[in-house]
Amino acid sequence: MSTYEQVLAQASAVLAQMGGEARVGPQWENLCRRARPDERRTGSGPDWIVESEGLPNLIHELVHALFLGELADDHGFDYGQIPLDLRVPIHRGILWEELTCCVVSAACCAPLAADPRTFQSAWFAEQFEIQGVFHGLEADLPEFRAHIDAALGREEWARERRTTLETGYSRLADALVSVGGEPWPRLRPSILDVWRIYRSAC
Repeated sequence: MSTYEQVLAQASAVLAQMGGEARVGPQWENLCRRARPDERRTGSGPDWIVESEGLPNLIHELVHALFLGELADDHGFDYGQIPLDLRVPIHRGILWEELTCCVVSAACCAPLAADPRTFQSAWFAEQFEIQGVFHGLEADLPEFRAHIDAALGREEWARERRTTLETGYSRLADALVSVGGEPWPRLRPSILDVWRIYRSAC
């Protein structure tokens, strides 16, 4: 079975293959940025720095990078698109990717926690509840939850959502295997599975 240290090492190795250096610890922010000249160590250092407070944050950042196919500042997100309009397909894609990163990182790290179910719910909530800013709802969490309830209830968008999640799981598993790891995680809850648990606790 994979351990926290093994998954951390494997995720870091995947980022290294992409030209990045993972920095993990409570002193770091959660972001991807270009390395400064002094961090390049006379040209031999990484092109990119991925900062994360812990393994769950690192997996979240890694899944974003795997969707993009490369490392980039803030994973190439154009902040000029805020607030997202879910009637626009590309904006829905951003939502599905964010929810996928939340769910996949929760599913990946929950089995490594002392209380997997509690961890999964708490970590999903921590990640999700800061996303309202992208929808112009950062000051109204109940309205943001209702906004996502409505999006998840649109059957015509269900295939997009499921396909995005399947892509996130498969790309992470393939990437970990590529550095000698396991196709983690084994248990792969859907976005709706995790969302229902989250909403029942609200």
